[in-house]
Amino acid sequence: MRIGIIGTGSMGRNHMRVVESIPELELTCAVDISKANLDEASSGYNVQTFSNHEKIADLVDAVMVSTPTTYHYPITKFFIEKGKDVLVEKPFTSTLDQSDELIELAKKKGVTIAVGHLERFNPAVEYIQSHVQKPLFIEIQRLGSFSPRSLDVDVINDLMIHDLDIILQWDKSGIQQIDASGIPVISKKVDIANARIQFKSGLVANITASRISQKKTRKLRVFQKNGYFSVDYKKKRVKIYRIDGTEIIEDVPVIEDVEPLFNLWNNFYKTISTGKNHNVTGEDGRNALELAEKVSNSIKNIEV
Repeated sequence: MRIGIIGTGSMGRNHMRVVESIPELELTCAVDISKANLDEASSGYNVQTFSNHEKIADLVDAVMVSTPTTYHYPITKFFIEKGKDVLVEKPFTSTLDQSDELIELAKKKGVTIAVGHLERFNPAVEYIQSHVQKPLFIEIQRLGSFSPRSLDVDVINDLMIHDLDIILQWDKSGIQQIDASGIPVISKKVDIANARIQFKSGLVANITASRISQKKTRKLRVFQKNGYFSVDYKKKRVKIYRIDGTEIIEDVPVIEDVEPLFNLWNNFYKTISTGKNHNVTGEDGRNALELAEKVSNSIKNIEV
């Protein structure tokens, strides 16, 4: 499968590295409007380089759109119209209308859209996926240090959206209430936020996201009847606590240390080659974006 990478910033370069490592994929080209970025990223790869994504349509079977969010919609639309499969970074698009249009267009053209919600492919998250049943309370901390890479969106769409996507896989009952707060600190958008989300099922999720913290923290706790799971995203580690009578029993399963980005690309290839979905779909990306918008709007309402 011939792959083109559009956007050769830090994530784009990671995509190039992983694509190059998978035998079923062939990295054919890279695109960036910055010649300096493009030259540095493509050094050491046997790829053609371009400043305009429209020039590569005949060189690829699928593309990764790893640009600022503003450009996700027009670039993804271009390649869908050309009949190409598309993997696009999160957030899927800038607006829900754009997401809806791309989803319908992909169905019409018979191509695959996948959204790069990378944390879904973390081996620790994959491990507990089948074990989480009717969660009652979820607590998440996603704290990161400052990076100028994603300042085109707020911290909700930059970091928290990963966890919103994961929670939505476990509870599809709908949102009952959102209470959120957040402030801009070093950018013009919200840099640190907390959201308490109550679902119609009764599940309560308490999520904190920050991109101005000194120490990187990525932790998830899921509480359900008779036990809970503790996940360290960063270490790819799971601890399982189970109540047995009056005792709390701890179990630490052995989890294979696979890079989530490698899993992402393998699942993208598997979906296209088998016709059975293994991706975070366009619909999933749209739903995460919708919930992120509701959290952001709740913060705006508080500020007013």
